[in-house]
Amino acid sequence: MITLENVTVTVKPDAVLLDDISATLRAPTTAIIGENGSGKSTLAKVLAGLIDYTGSATIHEIEIATGGKKLAGRVGMIIANAAAQVIMPTVAEDIGLSLRHLPKDQRDAALEQVLEEHDLTELADRPALSLSSGQLQRLALAAVVATNPDVLIADEPTTMLDARYAKLVSNQLFASAERQLVLITHDLDLAARCDDIIWVHDAKIAHRGPDAIQHYLEHIG
Repeated sequence: MITLENVTVTVKPDAVLLDDISATLRAPTTAIIGENGSGKSTLAKVLAGLIDYTGSATIHEIEIATGGKKLAGRVGMIIANAAAQVIMPTVAEDIGLSLRHLPKDQRDAALEQVLEEHDLTELADRPALSLSSGQLQRLALAAVVATNPDVLIADEPTTMLDARYAKLVSNQLFASAERQLVLITHDLDLAARCDDIIWVHDAKIAHRGPDAIQHYLEHIG
């Protein structure tokens, strides 16, 4: 469960990126929708412990700290710019880094399984930064999911993907009932698959619930 109480994010001198957000996210899957600049990605960064905020934010009753120090291993985030998440030289090494928590004798089998699940086996030895934008997006998802987070935050995870891989990534996002998914997306069909939907507008929650998409569409005309 994710709890936000009076969460506000400001940038000096007076730009408000999130304005007094309060919400409890209990659903297994939650979509956050809204126009560019509405505050969606800022909210995702709060949940991942990446930016400072005022108010209170907790995941599983553990306080979210800047840098995610108190939530290590519990929260995984896929950012919109997947290339910025690549750490290791090759695809296999980057995913392997996420599997370092496993006993050594289990890592090879686990790596093969992750590569296969994300259709990355043929790219295993490729330099990670030589991949296309869509391939990088799949790699970022694979590396994060491999850490087995309790909460997965995905910021525009299908933006750079063609129809085939958008479907593959979407299915991977919704594959596990054991983790909570928070999905930031402009893809309203993808958002509609979620159990709960939050429309963020002008740094506030404008509407929440199954009819949030309809309210959003009426707003944008």
